[in-house]
Amino acid sequence: MKVKILEKTFIGAGGNLHAGTEHEIEDNIAERLIARGVAEKAKKAAPKGKKTNRAVKKVATPEDE
Repeated sequence: MKVKILEKTFIGAGGNLHAGTEHEIEDNIAERLIARGVAEKAKKAAPKGKKTNRAVKKVATPEDE
């Protein structure tokens, strides 16, 4: 399960986890951290907007003399 850490903590399977980071950890460990208030379930990222086509259609160059 992916969780966001709210305060610095240590877990035996993953070492030190710092506040504000997101980690993928085992479900049973994640549930215990959430129950203790040390972590919260990570929210899925909102889909990014559609990218626009910024390609140059034609480059204007000065005429050779």
